[in-house]
Order: sequence, then C-alpha cells, then structure tokens
Amino acid sequence: MIKVIGIFKKPATMNVEEFRAWMLETHAPLARKLPGQSKYVVSLTIGAPEQVPRYDCVGEIWFEDQSTLQKALESREMAEGLRDTQSHNVDVAIVFTEEHVIP
Repeated sequence: MIKVIGIFKKPATMNVEEFRAWMLETHAPLARKLPGQSKYVVSLTIGAPEQVPRYDCVGEIWFEDQSTLQKALESREMAEGLRDTQSHNVDVAIVFTEEHVIP
C-alpha cells in the first residue's frame, strides 16, 4: 500500500478556525476527488509536546500501488488541489511512503 502524507502549516494570515474551515470545507473535498485512492484521512492538530504545534494538519491518502499513485499525480484533480493550496499560501510538505503494518 502506498500512502501520500501531507503535513500542513497555516499561513500567518489565517487563524486556526479559518484554516480548519478551509481544510475541511474546501481543500479536503478537492483531495477526495483524486482518482484511484482507497482511503483519505485528515487529522487536525490538537496539541504538541512543544506547547505550540509546528503544524496544523496531517492529510493521508492511500493508493493500492505506485502506478495508481502516478495516475493521481498526473490528474486534473491533483493540479486543482495544488493550485488551491498555493492560492491560500498554505505551507505543505508532501512525502510518498510505502506502508508497513506492524502486528
């Protein structure tokens, strides 16, 4: 299983409530449209060991294999999601991972 993980930091121009509304009401529905995904989860930050969290959200999207991920990366929906993130000046780090479930 391949997983795309996005770690998001809100821009200084947005407060926490505005960021969460954007993520859940605008960006997440766009990301949910990516073709070939088998699961999508958004986790909003509620705290961190360093008192003030460095990040505001983690998004995770699962794909069956790398070819399915590649099709999603080349899709119109991916381009739309990236434009949305950039137009709102949201800082995001994205990594592609291979999931290993440890029993």
